[in-house]
Amino acid sequence: MYQWLSGSGSYISSGVWAATTRNKDWIRMAGMKRVIDDSSHRQEVVAGNMAEYLANQYRDAVRRLGDQAGDFHEIISRIRYKDRLTISALLQEALRELPMIVFTLRAVQYPASIPLSLASLQLIRENSSSFTSSILGLLDQTGYMAEQLASVRRLYEIENISNKVVDGREPYPENHQMLNDGISVEFRNVSFKYPGTEKYALKNVSFKIEPGHLCIIVGANGSGKSTVLRLIARIHDPEEGDIFIDGRNIRNLKVADLRRAISVLFQDYTHFPLSISENIGLGDPENADDEDKIREAARLGGAEEFIDRLPDGFEAFLDRPVQDYYSDLPEGTKTLFGRSVEYSRIRGLAHMSATNSTTLSGGQMQRLALSRTFMRSITAEPKVGLLLFDEPSASLDPTAEHDLFQRLRNLRGNKTMIFSSHRFGNLTRHADLILYMNDSAVAEEGTHERLLKQQGEYARIWMLQAQAFL
Repeated sequence: MYQWLSGSGSYISSGVWAATTRNKDWIRMAGMKRVIDDSSHRQEVVAGNMAEYLANQYRDAVRRLGDQAGDFHEIISRIRYKDRLTISALLQEALRELPMIVFTLRAVQYPASIPLSLASLQLIRENSSSFTSSILGLLDQTGYMAEQLASVRRLYEIENISNKVVDGREPYPENHQMLNDGISVEFRNVSFKYPGTEKYALKNVSFKIEPGHLCIIVGANGSGKSTVLRLIARIHDPEEGDIFIDGRNIRNLKVADLRRAISVLFQDYTHFPLSISENIGLGDPENADDEDKIREAARLGGAEEFIDRLPDGFEAFLDRPVQDYYSDLPEGTKTLFGRSVEYSRIRGLAHMSATNSTTLSGGQMQRLALSRTFMRSITAEPKVGLLLFDEPSASLDPTAEHDLFQRLRNLRGNKTMIFSSHRFGNLTRHADLILYMNDSAVAEEGTHERLLKQQGEYARIWMLQAQAFL
């Protein structure tokens, strides 16, 4: 108790202080932890086979940091007591040895009780040391106990998530050169409902996409376009029917192999609390540190130009994962560490209202997501045979959309591409297959010319959108 009381408050109430970190390993460790901890990133981590890479990078950062890998409260506690040769520290040592002193004097006074006293002394010394450590630990940790309990709760919640996607046993593909010719995809009477809902997201859907074909899935929001892509990437499994990849049931294929052969951009993409370079590099975890490849992916995604204009370029953070702390600051202080100061109190410590994160427009953020998707496709050795894009041009202006479609067509080569959109644009003219979805089912399918001749719902909506530009 004396040890804790003598040290508590010394770094909170005395003087003016502030704490930040510029240690790259610590910042990266904090970012990796948030990527895994935040459920909003789970879909992309799973579909992109990022989990193993993130875990390994986190371990490497922790190993390099050693004793400095703790959070702010742990580190400041060690600093507070480290190498303090003071009267208070000397008194703490004397008090810690008090049980030994008492029993030594008793042993001198009553020699006959020495055997029992030595045994008692050892037992009590061990228990008192353990008890003291527990008390000090409790007092030190109480300040952010709720935060730690919340972290433990999230950990157990992850353990309670049941894995409904059962891994297959068959390796895929048997020959990587097969990916050069694209991947065939077939749905046979597939139906699916999202967990916790009664409405079908897909109902009795059947179609086949040949290897190397460009397929455009069009339809209104909520018609089932995104669900088709999620089922192909095995984020979910259908409740009814079967999906075949190159003629083989998707459930029989090893999940990691399948996802390695697919590059996917979801409509509800996220960005990680890491640098822009790492945000793009995670598109291909095996080459996440290849700067040349990252820059090429940024060029293809249309992001290179605005990234180079940022003060920190590719090393800029979209969301800096580190929180800064400070005590009461002099009146009139507006910025600290180059960032705005918020005068609020949280558990006795104020914190930053803003970090040195980078603010980008919706279109720029989407280009970064596209760049991450391109990462796995720009390689001489075939890795990807299927490209999935879910509304990749939703936040782009018409010029940027046209440029994107041109890059997509050039990048595709012989790969199979499935592209979902609610807008009927120039890309549909070049599609080998168009699936028009309505009310969770495929209402019409065929080429652009064929669907226009049918004068069905696709043709009607095409004419409505075309008239807007007349």
